[in-house]
Amino acid sequence: MVSLKSRLFVLVLKLLGKKNDMKDAASLHATIKKRRASSDYRPNAKIRARLEIEEMEIGGFPAYVISPKGKTTTNTIFYLHGGAYVYEIIPPHWTFIADFAHQANATIMVPIYPLAPEHTVEETLAFTEAAYTAFEARVGAGPIHLMGDSAGGGLGLALAQKRLAEGARLPANLFLISPWLDVALAGDDTALCDAHDPWLAVGGLQEAGRLYADGLPVDDPRVSPLHGPVEGLPPCHIFIGTRDLLMPDCKRFMDKLTNAGQVMSYHQEPGMFHCWPLVNMPEAQRARAAIIRLMNGQP
Repeated sequence: MVSLKSRLFVLVLKLLGKKNDMKDAASLHATIKKRRASSDYRPNAKIRARLEIEEMEIGGFPAYVISPKGKTTTNTIFYLHGGAYVYEIIPPHWTFIADFAHQANATIMVPIYPLAPEHTVEETLAFTEAAYTAFEARVGAGPIHLMGDSAGGGLGLALAQKRLAEGARLPANLFLISPWLDVALAGDDTALCDAHDPWLAVGGLQEAGRLYADGLPVDDPRVSPLHGPVEGLPPCHIFIGTRDLLMPDCKRFMDKLTNAGQVMSYHQEPGMFHCWPLVNMPEAQRARAAIIRLMNGQP
């Protein structure tokens, strides 16, 4: 049975009309314009009070390296935030990142990657790899776990595939939270899931994917890494809820990994919505504990 907190969160989503923000292309563009006028990617004072924070610049874009104050960390994470490739990181992301840094005793890099429609997938992927390379140089030989939610999960998988093709060192694990793996969202099963998703909508997401692709085919693996290679990837751990319209493509990715004999785990939470592990509630704490166990090499 889903928790009271999760039911209340879904009720708030519905009352705020969040699904309407991306019900179609026009709604998406209006929401982008509104969010551009007010968004601030920087961690706020409350977050800064909890963390050691270093800001750096990579190729003209900011990136943050954070860690719990007064601790020697034991895990290292490269985190890519969600936002349909068109929305900036928001305070709930920072709250989750701060909480998880303490829970996992981790140093985390958070790159503020370029967004569509002002920037293309090629620019975003190039910056993300540059940020990862800079973090890798800072960390040295130690393992880096790559984690991303929603579009950040798709971008993280695309980055891993790019590094695999280049013969570069790969992350120790990929932790994909409600990842957006195929921007086409064309399956009949995805349309069925749309009706039960209280947050996302296919029409607006497809427009966001088109903007991000910037003329590339939407099935290009750089845009939709579901269509990219999986052989040789690091262990992939997928976290998805049954009320998330991205679930069908996550299942397709799970099948692709399984058929290729790749190390993977699939965590499907009944009744959960998009990116539920980021919300402070019992189901999220279970997901976070599972991530930390996997990160530490435990089943």
